[in-house]
Amino acid sequence: MRLRLRADYDISGFTGASRVILEALQTYGMILADNGSSWFISGATDPRWNDDDLNQLKSVPGAAFEAVETGPLVTP
Repeated sequence: MRLRLRADYDISGFTGASRVILEALQTYGMILADNGSSWFISGATDPRWNDDDLNQLKSVPGAAFEAVETGPLVTP
C-alpha cells in the first residue's frame, strides 16, 4: 500500500533529518509492507544518521497518513 503523510500534519516541531524525512513523506509518500508488527520506518544502518534525531519519527501516529490512489489493480 502506498501512503503519504497528510499535508495538514504539523511537522514544525521536528528538527534535523527527521524534519527532512517528514517533508519527503508529505511530498512522495512511502510503501507500507505489513508483516504483522506495529508500523515503523526502517532504513539502512549508517553511522552518519543521528539515532536521537531519528527517534522523533516514533511520535508520528499512523492516523497522520492517508492512502494514495495508485490506479486500478492489474491481474494476469
